[in-house]
Amino acid sequence: MAEQAPVDVAPVAEAEPIYYFKLGSCDDKEVKISSEAIKQSKTLNDLVSNLQYNAEEGESTEVIPMDNIKEPTLVKVRDWCEKHKGEPIPVDDESVPKNVTIPEWDEEFLKIDNDELFHLILAANYLDIKQLLNYACKKVALMAKGKSPEELRAIFAIPTDEEDEAAEKAAAEKKKAKEAEKAAAAAAGEAGPSDAAAAN
Repeated sequence: MAEQAPVDVAPVAEAEPIYYFKLGSCDDKEVKISSEAIKQSKTLNDLVSNLQYNAEEGESTEVIPMDNIKEPTLVKVRDWCEKHKGEPIPVDDESVPKNVTIPEWDEEFLKIDNDELFHLILAANYLDIKQLLNYACKKVALMAKGKSPEELRAIFAIPTDEEDEAAEKAAAEKKKAKEAEKAAAAAAGEAGPSDAAAAN
């Protein structure tokens, strides 16, 4: 009976333990995210690596502040990152326009109102989550496709030139009133209490 050659067995890679980190929204809420999901965001991944937020007991006690992201948007970002954890980060595609196809799950995920979508794009850009940014921007491009300027104005709540002028005029008048108020307060202060008493 021929002797069998020993079979080389590749060592099984040990799964990295999963830790949880806390993100602090600008409206003082906390959102938990796993160490795997954090890798979808270059900004968060760098923060965790460089600032050494510890999560030895499975969960970090420190809160990573997200000073310009409100809780609902942060929850949305977390949910997207958790869904896509372990997926490769896309390489920068310099083609114009970018060739982006939104998968079915992400299509459903992005069925949100324009305001939410706008905040999600800002957060994805700030946190450098390439794929989420690609999908969200593609969604905006699809919404704009074939629409007239008037329809785009309605969809994206873009003010008309007249509305812009009215807003600028109102802001200028408000500024003028505040300056007049300050000047009056300063003049009253300069008069001093004895002058004011003498006048009475």
